[in-house]
Amino acid sequence: MASRAQQAWNTLNNRQQTYMTVLYDHDQAVEAARAQDAAGGYFDDAPASMWRRIDVVGPGSKLTSVQRALARHDVRDDGAGSTLQALQRHGLIEVHDETVETRRGKSRTVQVTLTRAGRAAVRAGTQEPGRRRPGELSEYAWERLVKLWRADPGTVRIWGYNTEAALVTRPKEPYAEGKLGEYRITEAGREHYRSRWARYAKLFPAVAAPDPDGGPEPWPVELQRTLDRMKGAIEVADRVQWAAHRRMEEAHRDAGRRPSSQEGAADAEWHALLLEQAEVRAALALAHREQATTDAVVAIRRYAHAVCAAYTASVAGSPAAEDLTTAVVTAADAGQDHAKVKQPPLCGLHRVDTAVQEVYGTLAGTRTRKRPLPKQMQPGPRSVWRDFTDPPEHDLAVRRLLELARTVASYVDGGALRRELHPPAADAPVGASPRSPIG
Repeated sequence: MASRAQQAWNTLNNRQQTYMTVLYDHDQAVEAARAQDAAGGYFDDAPASMWRRIDVVGPGSKLTSVQRALARHDVRDDGAGSTLQALQRHGLIEVHDETVETRRGKSRTVQVTLTRAGRAAVRAGTQEPGRRRPGELSEYAWERLVKLWRADPGTVRIWGYNTEAALVTRPKEPYAEGKLGEYRITEAGREHYRSRWARYAKLFPAVAAPDPDGGPEPWPVELQRTLDRMKGAIEVADRVQWAAHRRMEEAHRDAGRRPSSQEGAADAEWHALLLEQAEVRAALALAHREQATTDAVVAIRRYAHAVCAAYTASVAGSPAAEDLTTAVVTAADAGQDHAKVKQPPLCGLHRVDTAVQEVYGTLAGTRTRKRPLPKQMQPGPRSVWRDFTDPPEHDLAVRRLLELARTVASYVDGGALRRELHPPAADAPVGASPRSPIG
């Protein structure tokens, strides 16, 4: 039987679920930023009822970050809207609708606060990892403990009052020992790592923590290096394209100069030679730019096919082995001459499937935007810097393919998606080797 939170999520339509997902992302971003500040010793005693408020509609015509995120999902709502009111009736959010005075007169503002039931509904519907329990480290503290484990018997620098307290001062038996910021892991830290590794792997999939029993890495290091090299090839080709475009414009400028009427015959002959050389330079730079553009398109295709193959392997839970890297390279080689990419499979995570399938639908032409983006989000004119312009953009299909590659890579890089979809089994009970509550 579905939980109450899951039932609340299932009662929402697609538009309402998109709203809740966007609001939840903003809520968690603020919470994470505050936690990071606290770990660095910067505390803010503002109550949660204030800092959890999310600006949905601001004064004036400037779009809020929520409106921009909704527009990218092709969801638009002026003012408070019936969607927010419906979510408030479900008890998932609280709407704060106010009228404020601005320089141009009265203006309406709308702020939203997610309720506890609202956050639980989004976590249930999108399969977000649950919250950590008493005695468990924060994500940053766990990342430090992973570094201590990897560096053993070496030392690691620990930053932040809360992190140092979580690993050194609060536990009855410290997980790390040292001085002047340099610490090494203790036996209690090793035991906490071994007993809680499976739990943390599920709780914080973005942290690459090695198996304490020496099992294979779920995401081979060579695979990530291969993907990084393919991504780097795009950046190199773009830099070459920019440099060639700049040289071509400089040559065209030199070729367009007119000789002075007071120049003598020798000067005129010299000027004609310079113009001829400028035309040759312009033609050579144009050839270099076209070749760099071709190289960039090939690199984009290779990278897109590679990350999509890695994404499919992450969803399927393919074993971590050299064969996985070989399969990704093979997919890149086979796809370097093809713009079409096989549709990525559904992984079951709402936030991932929504982003990946939307951008793939745009590439394949199966998803069209109902309305154009707001004028505040429309791309601006080509930049001009000291009379130089940007090189021509790639074709629309290539730009969409690159957008797909970047979206997919944001989830597969480092093996985060694979660890989230296929976490190790937690053999040890949740309460194994309990400690005092850790921040």
